[in-house]
Amino acid sequence: MALAGNWNYTDSQGMSHTIELSKNKVTVDGGEPVKLNKLKGKGSNMLETVYQIPSQTGDDVKLYFKNKNITCVCNGTDVDTGEAYEPVKMPGWIWVFYVLFIINFFVVMGGALGACVQAGGAALCSTVAANKKMNGVAKVFACIGIYIGFTVVALVVALGISGLING
Repeated sequence: MALAGNWNYTDSQGMSHTIELSKNKVTVDGGEPVKLNKLKGKGSNMLETVYQIPSQTGDDVKLYFKNKNITCVCNGTDVDTGEAYEPVKMPGWIWVFYVLFIINFFVVMGGALGACVQAGGAALCSTVAANKKMNGVAKVFACIGIYIGFTVVALVVALGISGLING
């Protein structure tokens, strides 16, 4: 199912604009539709995808996709709420866990099932790392627990499959 939305904003020169998203195409002020994938902007990460919307006035207009929620931001302000928008920022230490999950894929359990298990662990760690309500130490310990838990699950599944194959 394609995401859709409609946003109105006022640019830095006081002019009103409309952004429409339909069938993965963006239209600004009723102009020519542009495919969303051609607008991919900087700042995307595992939890949030950013699209840079063209602006003739030089304003910084972006659509932020997080899960199934879309936020339109003009010059750092959420156009729906009028509040400052803070994009999801992943701490640098999360890469340690990404590397560990990749190693698990090659050492513990590979294949499609192994990829799903390891990707699930990495995604869960990403969600914890981006949680603004937790402090840094709690996030790291939560990710350690997630890593250990997913490693144990992968080992149990790998040993179970090995037992079935080798009878």
